[in-house]
Amino acid sequence: MYLCPHNHGLNDMTFRKALFSTIKLLAAVVVVLLLLTVFLCNSSFVQNKMIGFAAEAIKKELHAEVQIGSIGLNLLGQRASVNDVVIKDQQNRDMLRVKEIRANLRLLPLLRGRVLLKELSVSDVDVLVVQPEDGPANYQFILDATKKDKKNKKKKSTAFQLDLRHALLKHLNVKYNDEDFQLDQAIYSYWRGKHKLTVHHLQTDVTKQMKKDTIDWHFDTGMVTATLDDDGNKRVDIKGLKVISDNHKPRRNTNRPYRGAYDRGHLDMTADMGIDILHYGKDTLSARLTNCCVMDTVTGIDFKDVTADISVRGKRVHLSDLMIQQASTKINVAAGDIMLPDKKKGTSLQYRADCITARVMLKDISQPFAPVLKKFSIPLNLRVSLSGTNKGMTFRGVHVNTDDMKFVVNATGIMRDLDKGRDFALHFDVHDMVAKPGIKDKIINQFTVKKYMMYQVYALGVIKYHGSFDILWRKEQFRGLLNTEKGDIDFDFQLDGNTKYLTGRASSNMLKLGELFDLKRIGTIDCSATFSIDYSKQRTAEIRKEKGGKLPIGKVTADIRQVEYRKITLKNIMTNIDSDGAVAKGDVTIKGSMTDLMLEFSFTNTTEMHKMKVKPRLKFRKMFRD
Repeated sequence: MYLCPHNHGLNDMTFRKALFSTIKLLAAVVVVLLLLTVFLCNSSFVQNKMIGFAAEAIKKELHAEVQIGSIGLNLLGQRASVNDVVIKDQQNRDMLRVKEIRANLRLLPLLRGRVLLKELSVSDVDVLVVQPEDGPANYQFILDATKKDKKNKKKKSTAFQLDLRHALLKHLNVKYNDEDFQLDQAIYSYWRGKHKLTVHHLQTDVTKQMKKDTIDWHFDTGMVTATLDDDGNKRVDIKGLKVISDNHKPRRNTNRPYRGAYDRGHLDMTADMGIDILHYGKDTLSARLTNCCVMDTVTGIDFKDVTADISVRGKRVHLSDLMIQQASTKINVAAGDIMLPDKKKGTSLQYRADCITARVMLKDISQPFAPVLKKFSIPLNLRVSLSGTNKGMTFRGVHVNTDDMKFVVNATGIMRDLDKGRDFALHFDVHDMVAKPGIKDKIINQFTVKKYMMYQVYALGVIKYHGSFDILWRKEQFRGLLNTEKGDIDFDFQLDGNTKYLTGRASSNMLKLGELFDLKRIGTIDCSATFSIDYSKQRTAEIRKEKGGKLPIGKVTADIRQVEYRKITLKNIMTNIDSDGAVAKGDVTIKGSMTDLMLEFSFTNTTEMHKMKVKPRLKFRKMFRD
């Protein structure tokens, strides 16, 4: 058949117009269908159907009553939203309330009957957790229903799959019994084989009633980041962890500059740390604390770094390679165990560490605990083993020495009644102590106090000591035998923090008193003495302001059984010394059968006692009466 070119062009043009018209019509139909679908999805009828379907599905899954305010579905944007979700517990309490849930859905899987989430955003969530002491928690029925489903071996549904690349949780409030927790936000992401969860400011406020006061505690986790990569490496980093306490009372060291700044009722601590999670399972955890710093600028607590390997099995915590670094102090613990308290078994806290070594600079603990040590810069090497409970602690194999070995101490100790306040007691047995020339005065010079009798300290030469001491409530007691180059001294004295007096006794059967006080006429002495010395800073300051002086303030009474004086041996001598800080006045009485020889003396400086003023007196007796 013959077709002219002109007619062929006309038919081709007609075909194209028809094709374009058909495409436009189909596009219009698709647009209309999409608009109709969007309209239907946003219509109250369809929404109510969707709400009913979703509520029924969640109820079937969780076995709980569910309420849903509204549902929105945007097929073009592949987004869905659910508002005002409420899940109730079996007491009809709002166990979970969610203001808004937004999700990014993948459309094609949805057409095949599967829900595939890519992004999720949840905001304004309120959770109620009730855990009675004698009953199940309010969420237990959900766990029981889930276990029942597992026992029935129901086939796992494949209608819901999770391919979540980003999730955001904002403004979470949890009420756990009487405690409240708030979370600003939590962000989850998955990128290039790494899962990352970042939690911002999980906070809570707790009020604890203590024996003496009520303390309000505030805890804020700061920013916590947990990561898990496809190789199984797990890590947690914490930055800006805060612990704040307030007992609404003045600080303990207010107007008391010589007391340490540490006060548990006034803490403002900040911590940063990093932890590698090596393994975790049911009641087990293995982790490595790779870095940790803790600081409280007010109290002076300052740990530059803490590292350790940590293993947890139930209530048992095992620590190894623990290192604590302060400014100039470093403590190492090879291994230690902690048994956490268990109410069900009725067990209390227990701990043990068999090998602790440290290089200590005491000035590092001066601000929080002992301001008197603020200039103590002599390094001390320490070795000790310890064990204890929440009530007490035992120290074994205590060894302390300076680098030059001029000062060495070996001791054992025990701490009792940690939980009883004023009944607290610390006892140490010093098996041996050696202080060689050059270290005694160096140690004393570390303290910012007035130095008395430094000449005598030097003149004693090498000092060896064994004895014991006790630290009690506002009281310290010391006793033992002092071996020196000038003779042995047996002593027992105490510092009373209530009266601010140093009291006690001392005795020696062969003390080179003349060499000790630069009194050339006096030789060895066999005597015992009691003393009472005022160390009240306030009273001393008042007397110093009035009289000046360089002497201690107090009284000494001595019973001299025998003394050598100018190669003459004298016996049965009584002496009394009374010092007001500026002048020390004393008397000596040598009793005879018919007469008493008496001397009165005074001095103003212990380093110049050879210059003392002496007045002799003689007292006669009549018929054996004064």
